[in-house]
Formats: sequence, structure tokens, C-alpha cells
Amino acid sequence: MRTLARLAAAMLGIGMSLVASQAEDFSAGTLKIDDPWARPTVGSSTTSAAYMKIENSGDAPDRLVAVKTDAAGMVMLHESRMEGDVMKMVHLANGIEVPAHGEAVLKPLGLHVMLVNLKQPLKDGETLPLTLVFEKQGDVKVDAQVGKEPAGD
Repeated sequence: MRTLARLAAAMLGIGMSLVASQAEDFSAGTLKIDDPWARPTVGSSTTSAAYMKIENSGDAPDRLVAVKTDAAGMVMLHESRMEGDVMKMVHLANGIEVPAHGEAVLKPLGLHVMLVNLKQPLKDGETLPLTLVFEKQGDVKVDAQVGKEPAGD
């Protein structure tokens, strides 16, 4: 019985460390990517969006120029903007600048990664592998948690 209790405790510890690792942030060089997440799809929708905070502790700016994933047919960098009384999504062909000693915050109703022609629905609790392509830093792989916006900042 003690062996079974130890096994259960060990498995619980493994499960807890897996959950904790899902909340990890990602780093590459002077860049730190905090809390990448994506919205679950609704109904038969084949679009979603991903968000995150990108911090740059370096002395030079960098630029997020693209995002890649096998999960979508097309991925674009967008910004939601109010133009008059209308909210519009604008494609950011030049990417998103991450200033030196600053940050770029991708969040709902602002900067975001638009995922179009998803190959399958995004379900709450899953992870979505993304490759962020920076002008200077190059490719940075992250796993976006599918679900609700993380609490914090």
C-alpha cells in the first residue's frame, strides 16, 4: 500500500511539473516571450488569434517579421484599430517592432497573430506550436496555450 501511495505521489508530482512547464516563458538572446496563448475556435470557425508579450532587454531593437505554424494555412501579423466608429484589422506587412529595453504586447483588440484556414479546431487546454521569426534573433519556437487570456500584468 505504501508503494502505491509513493507511486501516486510521484505521478502527482510529475503532473504538477508538467502543468508548471506549460506556463513557462520562452527566451532567445535578449528576447523573452511571456505567456503565449491562442483563442479556442468557436463552432466551425477556421480562424483564431494568438497573443503574447515580447520583452527585449538588449541595446538594439528587433522586429517580429513573421510567425509560422503547420496548424494554419496562413499566418499574418495584424493590429486591430478604431477608424472612426469602425474597428478594423490592419495587416502589418513590416512586422512588429520590439524596441530596445522595451516590449511589444500582443493582446485582444490590439496587435495579434492572425491564424487563418486552421487545419483543425483549437481546443481549450491544447498547445499550439508557433515559430516566431525575428529580424535579428531569427527563429524562436514557442508553445501557445489554447484557452482564456492568462491573468496577470
